Amino acid sequence: MWNSESINVLFLIYDLERGGPEMRLLDFARHFPPHIKMHICVTSKNLALLPEFLETNARVHVEPVTRGYLELNKAWKIYKYVIKNHISIINSFGLKELFLSTAIKCMSSRRIKTIHHSVDLLHHYGVRHKFFLVILLKLTNKVLCNSGKSRELFKTFFVPEKKISVIKNGIDIDFFRKEISQAERFRKIHGIEKNDFVLGTVANFRKIKNYPFLIKAFKILFHRNKNLKLICVGGGYDLDDIKRMALKYHLEKAIIFTGYSRNVGEYLSLMDVFVLCSLKEGFPNVLLQAMAMSLPVISANVGGCPEIIDHMKNGILYPSNDLGKFIEAIASLTTNTDLAGRLGSNAKRTVEEKFSLNRMIKKYATFYDKLSGFQNNSAL
Repeated sequence: MWNSESINVLFLIYDLERGGPEMRLLDFARHFPPHIKMHICVTSKNLALLPEFLETNARVHVEPVTRGYLELNKAWKIYKYVIKNHISIINSFGLKELFLSTAIKCMSSRRIKTIHHSVDLLHHYGVRHKFFLVILLKLTNKVLCNSGKSRELFKTFFVPEKKISVIKNGIDIDFFRKEISQAERFRKIHGIEKNDFVLGTVANFRKIKNYPFLIKAFKILFHRNKNLKLICVGGGYDLDDIKRMALKYHLEKAIIFTGYSRNVGEYLSLMDVFVLCSLKEGFPNVLLQAMAMSLPVISANVGGCPEIIDHMKNGILYPSNDLGKFIEAIASLTTNTDLAGRLGSNAKRTVEEKFSLNRMIKKYATFYDKLSGFQNNSAL
């Protein structure tokens, strides 16, 4: 039934907003080898990235689903799409999508292979969610993680180690290298003076990103050095609250809130130091992006971050929510240019050697080839 000259993979995902898994799918759509045919089923109406996906060869199908375990009629519609398009692998993101992929697998007498693709450390999962996850994972062929930390977590859900694969994120290094070349022009556009020392972060405004902690730390640092600026790139529910906090501390002229941005590289080029203050993280692409631009990075020691940062060699790790250690780390980079330069150079080398887009794409392509039994005689 299946076309032996290609692999048809369906990615079930909750939306096409500008998040980690969505941007990774866009990388797949742009760079996968031709024999992997991508189909994407979006289970909501949030489609901000749709125009960019339509510029690729990926086929996008929208099927809004509120509760995967109650809407079996939606699972049936997706099943018919799967059969019509000779799908042999379904890759789910999220619990709702895992319900749907499992239902479709059962409808197809298990000829279809399913993957659950973990993109975080299940921070938002309650007891009931975890119970269903354990059951559904027993029926899933593979669990795909982007960090060793995530792999260890899924082993606690009784998933055999041989069933778990880890492929770490990669980024387009050439793109971020190009952005560095325009740094001086960007600084003029955004009114950054020569004497300004710019701290920055890229994160949506959610509690888990710990923006109040960052603003409190910046208040202390700014009172010591009036040439400091802070750039916060992102949007989200808590943005207005954080803006009010900045006003309360009289920091409105020292902090730039960009809102959502399509060009993260432009804002990274303005920064002298990149910081990530999250309470929890998976394997944050933004760290790789900052490091690719030779920025010294300071990150909370959470999730997969220590799999990217080797403390005091290519960046600085601090205990999450430790204000004193965080301020100490920033102070060390504002006063010691040799340290900042060395960390930035080593950061760039780390990304080039371990986290390139090309390396990631090859690993994913090999993974899908092996799972499907596809014999690819050409070099990827």
